[in-house]
This record gives sequence, structure tokens and C-alpha cells, in this order.
Amino acid sequence: MRGSWYEIDLDAIRHNYRQLRGHLPPNVKVYACLKRNGYGCGAGAVADVLTREGADGFAVASLLDALAIRDAGVRLPILLYPGALPTAAPTIEALDLTISVSSVDELELWRAAMKKTRAFIKVDLGFFRAGATPHEVGRLLVMANAHAHVQVEGIYAHMSELPTSKASDASDQLRRMQAVLQHARALGVRPAVAMMSSTEGVLNHPEMDLDAVDPGALFVGLPESDKPARPVKLQHALKTISASLIAVKRLDASLGPVPDIPGFKAGMVLGVLGMGWGDGYPRDLPTGAEAIIGGKRARLLPPSHLEHLRIDLTAVPEARFGDQVVLLGRQGDQIITHEEIACLWGTDMVGLYGHLRDHIPRIYTGNHNTY
Repeated sequence: MRGSWYEIDLDAIRHNYRQLRGHLPPNVKVYACLKRNGYGCGAGAVADVLTREGADGFAVASLLDALAIRDAGVRLPILLYPGALPTAAPTIEALDLTISVSSVDELELWRAAMKKTRAFIKVDLGFFRAGATPHEVGRLLVMANAHAHVQVEGIYAHMSELPTSKASDASDQLRRMQAVLQHARALGVRPAVAMMSSTEGVLNHPEMDLDAVDPGALFVGLPESDKPARPVKLQHALKTISASLIAVKRLDASLGPVPDIPGFKAGMVLGVLGMGWGDGYPRDLPTGAEAIIGGKRARLLPPSHLEHLRIDLTAVPEARFGDQVVLLGRQGDQIITHEEIACLWGTDMVGLYGHLRDHIPRIYTGNHNTY
């Protein structure tokens, strides 16, 4: 709307799904995790592509993401991670979602709010986040199965990502999950679906496949591991971040003294972009930040504003109002890579995708419908 947009490559998402599917046993289901609006790429559009590729279901943390998936015409199961409260029960029922339950108290509140409660039991294997402790899971499963209008569809866990974790922790967590499942089987309440592998788990620990996996970052091209045990070759779904020149002028003496800010100089040609820190760009403009215009690199000038950035166009005299400016991606012979941007912004690849804002329009390339 303000001349800024993201270009999302749906063919890359297809490619990434096929890379994963080719390494999984045929009986292992794929619940694609599309939290944070499909990692900023658009949950509805990504879900539509993955549905056509054969995904078995989806998982989200936000009702807005679930709504986007349903609005895209996708009718596959959607697991709602912890976050929603029983006050949202009418919306959850209308969207035909499966909730997560981590305790007996939660179970009772959901039961009171819903006509039929479809749930996955969540287990905490040492992440110290949502989920029942391994000690409590058996009791929770027994109580859930005791109610006729409660349908336990599965049980799942997320591996610990705490900074204190060691490589050996993965096997410890698997042993806890196996013990939970063995106990549930002995009680006669082992759910049909058990899963614990997100992107890092599914790529590095094939022994954790169980009945299903729920990776997310993988589908937009983020392996979250330098040398995964499963040698997938992923492609970035985020192809470009683009803005437009919304103003161009040469500085003259009528403006008064040139600001005492690095990069400003008398007589320079100054451009303004329709994108700022409110659109996901860092509030503190990174030193050395550049963009590409007319196939040439040009320096961005501090400070960053809520909806605007400045650019030095002195070396690009042909630049005109309305021209495309590439902040990430390729234009002509020049390219600004994902690695370069992540380094400049002081984040990693997941953090880069996390900077994407939902109000910025997305242009989808590849073989696709219009979203």
C-alpha cells in the first residue's frame, strides 16, 4: 500500500516439503507448524501449498493463523498450541480446531466451555514451558478418556531449546517420552498420534519420528542446524524485501546546515523509502546498511523512522520517484543475501523471518493461486 512488499517463493516451500517427505517413513504424518503467520510468509498461502503437497495437518499458536488457514479453504486438522483460553471456545468450535491440554484443571475448564472437546495432550519433557509433567500425564490421559465428549486425538511434546541444554539432552527427552507412551499403553489410553519433532528434531534425530512430526521453520527454508543428520537442501521462501522511493531531492543551502550525522553531506541526492522500523526494519539503523536501486548498492542513512528510511542516491543519478529499492534479494547483478541481512540486524535466520510484519503485502511467485 505504501510501495513496500515481500516476495514469497511458493516453489521453494514445495521443494522444502518434498525434501522432508523424502526422508520420512511413509507412515509418519506431517503436521506443518505455521506459527507467527507461517513465519511471516502468510499462514493461509503456505497451508494451501502444503495441503496440495500432501501435508496431514497443521499446528498454530494463534487463532488468527488458524482463521487464515481456514479462509484459504484448507479443511485439514489444525492443532492449536497453548495460548487460547476457554473464552475462545465458540471460535475454536467454529474453526474446527483441536486444542492443547496440559493439566486436569485445563481439561475441566475446556470441557465446561465446549460441546465436544477434541484435544492433544501436551507433555513437558524438560523445556519448563507448557505441558504436563511426565509424572502427571497418565492421570490426565485417564481422566480425559473417562469423558464421552472428550476426544484425545494425540499426545505431543517440544524439545527443550533452553540455552543450558547439551547435545545429550535430546536422548534424555526421548527416553522420557518413551516412558510416558509405555505407561499410557499400559493404562490403555495411549493416543493414536504421538509426536515430538519440530525442525531441529526431525532433521537431527530420526529416532524421534514416532507417529508424526511438526516442523515449521524447515518449510520456509530454515534448517536450524548447520549439518543436519538428514541431508536436506532447503530454499528460502522469502525471496525479496522491497520498498519504493517515495521522495527524491538534492540538498541545497535553503534547507539550512547539513545534519551532523554520518553520511549526510552538502549537495547530495537524498531519497526516502516507504519502509521503517514499524515495518520490521531495525530501529537502530545498522552500520553499513545498504539497499539496491537501479542495480547499484546505495547507503542507507540514519536514523530509521517509524515508516521511513533515507538513502544516499548521489551515485545513482538516474533514480526516480517510484523506483523499486531492494533491501533483501537480487536486482541486476547485485544481491543482498539473507546471511548479510541477519548479520547486520544482529539476529539469526529465524529472527530475520520473525521481523516480517503482517501488514506488509506479500507477492507470491511460483505456481500458485492468488492470495
